[in-house]
Amino acid sequence: MAPFRQDSYFIIYPGSQYALVQFGMREETLYPPQLKIPVDVYRTSEGKLTTKKEGNEHVSPLCDGRIVDLDAFLFFIKLVYRSYLAQRSRFGASPEVFDMELSNIPMLLLSHSSWSHFQLETITQFVFEQLQINNFMLLPSNLACSYALGSLQNCVVIDIHATGTDVTPILDYIQLTHLSAKSKFGGNCIDEALSGLLRQWTPEQIEDLKKSSVFEVLSEDAKKTSTLNFQSEEDEGALDVAALITSDRDTRELLEEREKNQASQQLSNSDQETNVFAERNGKQVVVGKQRFRGCEKLIAEISKCVGNVLAQIDDFHKLRAIWENIVIIGGTSSISGFKEAVVQKLVEDHLVEEPASEKATREEEYQAANKKKAKIAFRSTVDYLQVPSVIKLAKYPEYFPEWKKHGYSELPFLGAEIVAKQGFGHTNESFYITRERYDKKGPSAMWDVTF
Repeated sequence: MAPFRQDSYFIIYPGSQYALVQFGMREETLYPPQLKIPVDVYRTSEGKLTTKKEGNEHVSPLCDGRIVDLDAFLFFIKLVYRSYLAQRSRFGASPEVFDMELSNIPMLLLSHSSWSHFQLETITQFVFEQLQINNFMLLPSNLACSYALGSLQNCVVIDIHATGTDVTPILDYIQLTHLSAKSKFGGNCIDEALSGLLRQWTPEQIEDLKKSSVFEVLSEDAKKTSTLNFQSEEDEGALDVAALITSDRDTRELLEEREKNQASQQLSNSDQETNVFAERNGKQVVVGKQRFRGCEKLIAEISKCVGNVLAQIDDFHKLRAIWENIVIIGGTSSISGFKEAVVQKLVEDHLVEEPASEKATREEEYQAANKKKAKIAFRSTVDYLQVPSVIKLAKYPEYFPEWKKHGYSELPFLGAEIVAKQGFGHTNESFYITRERYDKKGPSAMWDVTF
């Protein structure tokens, strides 16, 4: 019998701007996170942490996954937990029943590879001593990706933040933090590139364009088959905010003309000289071919970083498997065509192609060695002892319909749900820290947990 009810599972995936939170899980399938809570913490002039904005200093507990203010981070975790308790207390029949429920709430917190031993142990101590939670699991977000994709044994996780990108290899289910690297380029460099192309646009409009369905990274093949001319883009600045602010009538005419064109021709985004998206205030904005640009620098830097990281791994077979399981997460990865463009750049920069003469010689030697075998099937795919000879994205799951619809930029949360079901739903307590284990060993008990 499972020690915990699934409707009591408590999962948190903290980020620099938002935390993804789940209060309880359903039996039938896994769903995207219930809540996206702003990580807003303020500090008074006396140094006290609070949620009040007026007259107080805003504090960011995390930056690109790293904990930069541990006290503020713990304060935020407490706020989230208290909101959970407030929600559950409304349904408690009596204080006694509620106290019994409290003792049976298992908590899973997704951690970042940059968190120090001191930070991890301090968090563990806080959870048991301040929050009075009795069962706790810390799950590295990169490992969570591996579990989300069917327990990938070997892969590399590319985690794109606002101002940086983390590249971390996983080898035999072990997160190789000592080999990981951080690029100083993140999603914000796309905003910077677009700002140079659309100089009249506000930062908010740039961000809204980036998150819209019309913003897309086109492959070279898509550019070649498109009816648009991607060789010349000097005049792209003509259709920008000016098209929005000239007059309501002009904007309406532009939109009506576009609707007629789309209805008559059913043009794809890549075949339209301009397209329209709605900004955060509901206004329609017309944009030109700039919507296909801005990601080039970030993609190039990611490729460079991945190459440097994986060059440190000398196990041929496992390295080959890693190159065949590229995992890309973070909000930027949800841009249409972005993940595929990263893989294409990795192929351009790192794929090893066997020289034709060497391939012919190797195949002749293979045939000669096997000529005595009756009717042996010739194989032209004998292992070529250089890697990578194949580079591709990891295969994403098809059996979580709600997640497939939602997208996989928040993939670690899916992994956390899977691990929570397996860990908290199992009678084996080695997957998480229990109150008994904590009372015996203190915060260092977290190092005894295995995933």
